[in-house]
Amino acid sequence: MPDVLAPRELAALAAVVDTFVPDADAAAVATKIAREIDLVGRPKLLSDLRLFLGVIEQPLIGLALAGRPAAFSRMERERRERYLLGWADSAVPLRRTAFQAVKRASLFYAYGASDTGAERLWPRLGYQRGELLPLPDDPTALPSRATIDGETIEADACVIGSGAGGSVAAAELTLRGRRVVVLEQGSAWTEAEFDGREAASYARLMWDRGLATSEDLGVAILAGSVVGGGSVVAWSTSLRLPASIRQEWSGLGVDGLDGEIDGYYDAVEERLDVDTDESEINAQNSVLARGCEALGLRWQVIPRNTKGCGDCGHCGLGCRHGAKRSTPRTFLRDATERGAELVAECRAERVLVEGGRAVGVSAVVGRGAAAKRITVRAPLVVLAAGSIGTPALLLRSGLGGPEVGRGLHIHPVPGIAGTYERPIRIWSGVPQSVMSDAFAEIEGRYGFRLEVPSVYPGLLAAAFPWRSAADHARLMSELDHVAAIIPIVNDRETGSVTVDRRGAPIVRYALRGLAARLVQRAIVETARIHLAAGAREVTALFTRPVRIAAGGDMAAFEQEVLSRGTASNRVGLFTAHQMGTARMGSDPRASVADPDGAVRGVRGVWVADASAFPAASSVNPTLTIMALAMRNARRMLAAAAR
Repeated sequence: MPDVLAPRELAALAAVVDTFVPDADAAAVATKIAREIDLVGRPKLLSDLRLFLGVIEQPLIGLALAGRPAAFSRMERERRERYLLGWADSAVPLRRTAFQAVKRASLFYAYGASDTGAERLWPRLGYQRGELLPLPDDPTALPSRATIDGETIEADACVIGSGAGGSVAAAELTLRGRRVVVLEQGSAWTEAEFDGREAASYARLMWDRGLATSEDLGVAILAGSVVGGGSVVAWSTSLRLPASIRQEWSGLGVDGLDGEIDGYYDAVEERLDVDTDESEINAQNSVLARGCEALGLRWQVIPRNTKGCGDCGHCGLGCRHGAKRSTPRTFLRDATERGAELVAECRAERVLVEGGRAVGVSAVVGRGAAAKRITVRAPLVVLAAGSIGTPALLLRSGLGGPEVGRGLHIHPVPGIAGTYERPIRIWSGVPQSVMSDAFAEIEGRYGFRLEVPSVYPGLLAAAFPWRSAADHARLMSELDHVAAIIPIVNDRETGSVTVDRRGAPIVRYALRGLAARLVQRAIVETARIHLAAGAREVTALFTRPVRIAAGGDMAAFEQEVLSRGTASNRVGLFTAHQMGTARMGSDPRASVADPDGAVRGVRGVWVADASAFPAASSVNPTLTIMALAMRNARRMLAAAAR
């Protein structure tokens, strides 16, 4: 692969990496960053990196930020640290964005990429990659259909996306005898290829190779991009819509939520083997349970879609053991066994319309010089590319009206870390088995639920605040004693998805209003739970961290959190739940699809993923995506029969 950056640019980037992580192989990490950004396929990301590297090498900028008229790469480490903090704390949003971009990439690949020598850093963290479990007796085998450039494939239905929504829709359609073609932009990976390597797994399984963010980098986005979609990388939490959200959605015109949907939930749960039999409460989850009990807050064991779980801790990187009931092992397998054809590494470009109704989809298989253009001719098109991919496809197709891409809910999540005397090993065992809804409805139907994440060194390093190499190294040296609790905020305010000139999606989300207040409240309440559970220190992940030690002044901590605010790139946020960008509803002025999921203004196009949600789900959305996909699929079949 040819060099992505010029030698001078690469040297400047290596100096940046060396500033963040002096013990890393800076040249290897810099090369990794450049190549990964290039492989994402978004030219602006690479041009922004080049612009940043050009700016920091200007001596006059060095004089302003570090007190010395020198290029960044020629400064001693102490001045380089001061220089980068000048960007981190800047009042100029673009400078904060640039800092976060290089900080996260440097730390993620230094600690998470095997090919940069990350293993050399692990002994001082207490991290050891979990032992790989044996392969299943019935390995997943979902061959991708071979295609020819210019080929036209005939089908009764074309399903875009193979995750929670698309697989259920495909299974329903094939069950009733329809010829189905499933298009998936991600690759097909087998259990044998799930090897527990962090950075490599994110590159294989996640949107934008694990580097996806909102446009201003204020929110890190975790979204699956693989055959099986988010079901492959999800942590198996399986929850139904709470009563208050059902009532809200019913008020927006989505019918059947007071009884009908429970039949679909039952069917999905049976196929996925959802229960609490394998929801072991490990050290990480016990922190949340113990803290809640000490404060008199309710908590519960989470139902999970697993069978024969070996608790290896690699759930978010693909289940090698085949225990996770992901769609390639359930609904997608059902569909393909009944004749559905899967085309992997295939980007649906636009929905084809003639005379006001869908007639198929144009798509591109592969990338670069080897890319092949194909057409799927089908009178039924099911959109299940997720709340980023589905609106982007509608926008490229000129369908769905002015509401397409609006109303993006993300369940914004701030991270709060507690350091404990006993080892926690946040990367081991069941990822999520405990949840508290004690704060779920503290402002009307809005609030936050508390869960825990399963995280690995690279992502933790990138999320932790960085004020100096020494301070960050101290945090990392106690990594095996760190537990994180994540508040899942039910956001009222929304963002959007648009497309750039190349048709690639752009996510915009600004934390504000009630959602911002809830994030601040969540940080404070989560800190209380950590302390009640026995943490000796709690760190809120602001750019300038806010900390409280056991026995510290909670009122002062709360005041400091409130005074910091929630401006973009001043507090760390991520999302694993994207919803609502092609929402269903009864009001044509406020929705993209009707209450059945049929896209308005065109016949034969239906939505069957989280983009159809009329508002945020307030709980992990996978189970509801599947139940609604089953509902919508049956309704589209009934409509076709009329």
